[in-house]
Amino acid sequence: MPLLPPTINDSLFDTINEQEAQRRRTLGPLIKELHEFLNDLPCLSGLQNARGRIMGISPTYPQAFGAATIKRKHWYTFNHGGLYEMQFNIGMHGTSDRNPGYLRVGLAWQIAGRRRKEVYNSFESFRSLIAREERSWDVFVKANKLEIEWTRPSSDFNEWTRTNDVTEWVLQPPLPSYDWILIGRLLRRRIDKAILTDPSRLKKVIESVFSGFFPFWETTQRMAHAR
Repeated sequence: MPLLPPTINDSLFDTINEQEAQRRRTLGPLIKELHEFLNDLPCLSGLQNARGRIMGISPTYPQAFGAATIKRKHWYTFNHGGLYEMQFNIGMHGTSDRNPGYLRVGLAWQIAGRRRKEVYNSFESFRSLIAREERSWDVFVKANKLEIEWTRPSSDFNEWTRTNDVTEWVLQPPLPSYDWILIGRLLRRRIDKAILTDPSRLKKVIESVFSGFFPFWETTQRMAHAR
């Protein structure tokens, strides 16, 4: 029987702001359950084999997900090997003055870091692909209500781009460089509560986003590693 993701109750958006021991007690088991669900998804079950074929490597881990980072106000998990690549990413931001609190599901680039050029080249490959596939990409963006979460160089604050502007932003980024870019569905604490607290509806969202992204991820990986 297919697995379901864990329920994202409203209280979790407060727990993420608690002290480290409380965060880990509550969020650790939840993220473990999330990993089991993600690794069971048909669209992700062959992710590591695909990375091996495209990159000519033997991935260390056979499953897509298995590690996570739990910080105050923010936790996240991304596929094994994704730190210096285009990565499948799920994370949660707690509520703050700047942020309504949300769960994010999407593809991301951690551009800040010691292999900045390599990750940025992956984003440039992705942009080239979207320029070729603009129409099908824009249909996917709108159907899944995708948005962009991004940060400026050396900034600690996220900024956001709404659905109707996503394709234009990708094709013509407003800044010359970024430290972080995530394109995905942002499920907000208040307005998306009905989805977050219903595992069946949440599964449909995650599966739709990740399965729709997979061909874009695969082609981008091939382009980036052919450079």
